[in-house]
Amino acid sequence: MKKNIWFWCVFFLGIGVLESMAAQEKPITLDKAIQSAQANIEGSLVPGTKMVVLNFTAPTAQLSDYVIDRLSAGLVNNKKMIVVERKDIGLIDQEMAYQLSGEVSDESAQAIGRKLGAQSIASGKLEAIGDQYQFSIKTIQVESATIELFYQTPIKQDKKLNTLLNITQQQAARQNAQYQPTIQRKTKLLLGVRGGIGGIATWGNQAQGDLSGTDASPLFPEQVYSVYFGTNNLNSLTGFQVEGNFSLNTGMEFDNKGKTGEFSYTALDIPVLFRLGFADTGMFSLFGGPYVSFPLSKMQYKVEGKTTEYEIKTLLNVIGTYGVLGGLSMGFKLGPGYLALDGRYTYDFNSITLVSEDDKESTLFSRRGFKVSLGYELWL
Repeated sequence: MKKNIWFWCVFFLGIGVLESMAAQEKPITLDKAIQSAQANIEGSLVPGTKMVVLNFTAPTAQLSDYVIDRLSAGLVNNKKMIVVERKDIGLIDQEMAYQLSGEVSDESAQAIGRKLGAQSIASGKLEAIGDQYQFSIKTIQVESATIELFYQTPIKQDKKLNTLLNITQQQAARQNAQYQPTIQRKTKLLLGVRGGIGGIATWGNQAQGDLSGTDASPLFPEQVYSVYFGTNNLNSLTGFQVEGNFSLNTGMEFDNKGKTGEFSYTALDIPVLFRLGFADTGMFSLFGGPYVSFPLSKMQYKVEGKTTEYEIKTLLNVIGTYGVLGGLSMGFKLGPGYLALDGRYTYDFNSITLVSEDDKESTLFSRRGFKVSLGYELWL
């Protein structure tokens, strides 16, 4: 029981870590980025530092001026820093033939800072990287040229940014159609197939009832074949997945008083899983949820070369066992989909029980163990 508690603790901890990682990469608005840059500057520099917001390299002068003005105004109004006035920067710019919206070297920035009597200088840029814009600000200590702060974040391309970049609505629509990063969009449908083996874990099928006193172990390998479909339409990361998992050679082998034999049967498991994951050049997901299992064959009892078949007790005349499973899947881009390795642990809540012709019941084992499979899935 303790092992299973630890398993689910690790599983849900992994979900939290993945959500946290995804949140850190989520694009924010330009104004939010400027506010965060201001907070980072005020938190990194000594209060009362004389500084200058020197330049911000951007595709348009309008955007450059906007960032410089908003960042300077925020620093002035908070009164934690002493900010050099823009008119003083203008005089220095003319003297050194320097454009505010252009790139400037650290050496030139230091020279300007010394002329202004500043202790620190702030500069930054906004550049297009793939399908999104990256905002960055750094501050440099004038005398030592030491980088005091470097802040960077992806920027959301909204109406305000498009206006400052002189991008029309038609141009923005074409850009959105051209770039559709998988991790940001909502996947409507997920399809996949898998094949692999199971019954290889320390926590594998557990002998119970009539087998508990024997030297029993899980049959290996158990063959697993799966077809599944799902959706990530809750948001860009989460969704549901429904599977049809065919398990062949599920059962136990035993040695009792010199007799070696095995119990085995074929089952169809139907899990309904909550899935948290993303896909881009690579794919990663965590999943977990309940399942029901339906026996597709009678129990095969093989001993000393003889095979006997027994009926499996079912709930509502269809369900053999039920339980929960959890695991992870990871893979890489291959063609239109992903080649993925799937690892999971399944835990039956009840045991496989046989029913003889005279209605006598024999409790055999509970299916508990790891399954590993390789598959291919499409994110549509």
